[in-house]
Amino acid sequence: MKLRLAIGVFVVGLATACGGSNEGAGGGGDAEDAGVVKVTLDEMNDSGKSGIAELHAGAASVDVTIEIDGKSDNEPIHVHKGTCDSPGEEIVHDVGFTTADLGTGQIFVTLPEVATGEYLMDIHKANGEDVVMCGEIPKQ
Repeated sequence: MKLRLAIGVFVVGLATACGGSNEGAGGGGDAEDAGVVKVTLDEMNDSGKSGIAELHAGAASVDVTIEIDGKSDNEPIHVHKGTCDSPGEEIVHDVGFTTADLGTGQIFVTLPEVATGEYLMDIHKANGEDVVMCGEIPKQ
């Protein structure tokens, strides 16, 4: 399944999706509510950077916020099919970008479409070469 996605701006105040339980909202801890999936972003290639991404369900999109340990500057956030050990096809190019110790973006699909356990989120150096952080998006 190929996801249609576009670059977005983090939108404050979108309503979160209703229903569901906190069970299975993994990837680094329990979700605060049913409309949030957490993704642990592990350090890659001795970058000195790691973080936690939160995927917040909106009516027709997913807002992405990332808290980063380590300085990050204008590094692109992508979604790929596969795992961090074996990344596959890039599904979303430039979900958003990082700045200082924060990253924000938006994925224009619903949370159940992206939180299937089949995708990963990674952050590349600004020049697009080395991956500096990677985390697998858990199944919701």
